[in-house]
Amino acid sequence: MADDAPEDGREEELDTLNSIYPELTRNLDNPLAAHIDLDVAPLKSIPVIFEPEQTVYKLSHLPSLHLELILPEGYPTERPPMVKLTTTPPWLPDTVLERLRKEAQEMWDEYGDMPMLFSYISQLQEAAETAFGLADSSDGPVKLASPLKTSMLDFNTRTKRETFEKETFDCGVCLEPKKGAVCYRLDHCSHVFCVACLQDFYNNCIKEGDVNNVKCLAPECGKTGNVALDRGKKPRLISPKELLQIPLTLENVQRFAELKRKKKIEADPSIAFCPRSWCQGAMRTEKYPKITDVSQMDESDSEDEEKAADVLPDAEAIESGIAKRPMGHKGMDRLVICEDCNLAFCRTCLASWHGDFVACQSRVASELTEDDQASLNYILKHTSPCPECSVPCQKAFGCNHMTCFQCKTHFCYLCGSWLPPDNPYGHFNDKKRKACYQRLMDMAEGDEGAGGGDFGGRRGAEHLADFYEQEALRLQMEEDARGEGAR
Repeated sequence: MADDAPEDGREEELDTLNSIYPELTRNLDNPLAAHIDLDVAPLKSIPVIFEPEQTVYKLSHLPSLHLELILPEGYPTERPPMVKLTTTPPWLPDTVLERLRKEAQEMWDEYGDMPMLFSYISQLQEAAETAFGLADSSDGPVKLASPLKTSMLDFNTRTKRETFEKETFDCGVCLEPKKGAVCYRLDHCSHVFCVACLQDFYNNCIKEGDVNNVKCLAPECGKTGNVALDRGKKPRLISPKELLQIPLTLENVQRFAELKRKKKIEADPSIAFCPRSWCQGAMRTEKYPKITDVSQMDESDSEDEEKAADVLPDAEAIESGIAKRPMGHKGMDRLVICEDCNLAFCRTCLASWHGDFVACQSRVASELTEDDQASLNYILKHTSPCPECSVPCQKAFGCNHMTCFQCKTHFCYLCGSWLPPDNPYGHFNDKKRKACYQRLMDMAEGDEGAGGGDFGGRRGAEHLADFYEQEALRLQMEEDARGEGAR
């Protein structure tokens, strides 16, 4: 019976470990052997490169450390436990595995004849929080062999998703607690919303053409708290590739990408449009390439992040149809090609290409069609331009505090002044602003319903010019009538 006592003690220690770590697996052939997989999820992501590549990947989950234990006869009084450590795939260096194995021997020496397996496993789990020292290395990214790349990246992605799905989150839109399995974490800012809310909001924005609102739904996302800095900071839009991951339908994501490109082209004064009335496509340019595959469009750009240089075509443009020469280059800078119908035309006079040595003049307002001129007159008379992006805005009803649909800038509808988002109504209570003082609710029934109003800024100047033009016309007509009467 005395010979069995050590063995009973060993089995008792493994039983205790099994109650603490249910994932510990006992060996059916050897009751004194067991194994366990320890998760490796560092507190901060580990930068990794897969040589010979130099691309740095941030990994937050690494393949688990497999620990095999055998308690030999004489443990714990006479002999240490037999420990074997491995990883699959073999990403941990042999030197690190050997160091961890020796720590079991050192701990056994320290504990004397006391059980030490729980302390050893706890020490390994603690070390896993720094990827066993790799996260604390000052030697730069961890270098791993190229064949490990696919399995390591797949493991990281899969484990992140599995961990996320088990958690519970409060959706910032519907304010209900939801399991991660029905939620989505945005790549750039890590804000979490339920998939249903994201789909409803983004699909509605795309349907209505409000592509600038396809962004994170957290009100303070990207804000610094500094009004001056936040004013010029445009929202970071969700990339088409990420919209497909939420998921949105391919048709809607395609529409989003096309609308976003269309808005950029129309807002760029350097872009010329085809003079053919049945076409009117934009000129070809590398700045706004045609969309081919939205699943590969992973940029999350905002309007102020566009850094591509404006370009115009060179002599090769007739064949390639792609603008290559920087704007301002002498010679062929007037030649552009329609991206839809391939017409080569002059960007200055909008006529079919007449050669580089033919003088031409810009198309002026007097050359506008009757419909174009009528549209322009209506816009000048019945809209106020946004002070930030100059998009014409018209008030249907309500107060004179306006928010631009295009860029979300707050401004005064009467004078066109920019208003601070944190206190936009102070503008209408400032006695120094006589033109707008106490006029918050002027024309509350809408621009056209009020029958006109007293405006300032650019719109006021347009109205004043129109008044003097009409007055001059009236005086001329009266003078002509007097002349007729004298005869």
